[in-house]
Amino acid sequence: METNLDRFGRVVIPKRVRQDMGLHPGIILRVQEEGSRIVLEPVNDEPRVVRKEGVLVFSGRAVGDLVQAVRTHREARLNKVASGRRHS
Repeated sequence: METNLDRFGRVVIPKRVRQDMGLHPGIILRVQEEGSRIVLEPVNDEPRVVRKEGVLVFSGRAVGDLVQAVRTHREARLNKVASGRRHS
């Protein structure tokens, strides 16, 4: 994937990447030089995992297709359980 640098030095991050990463207008990005690479990293002011009543809870922003992710994970777990029963 490629993008252009405009005459003011601005770069447009493609929409798909912004959506996948949960980036929105106003978010702060850290800019780092790594050799000949430029790395952009979202600055998270709040921890993504917090402890509530002794349980770790994800407090970040969900991105991507969560329904499909849960469905895929559930199917993998069920397949693992089913294959274990067949070998018993």
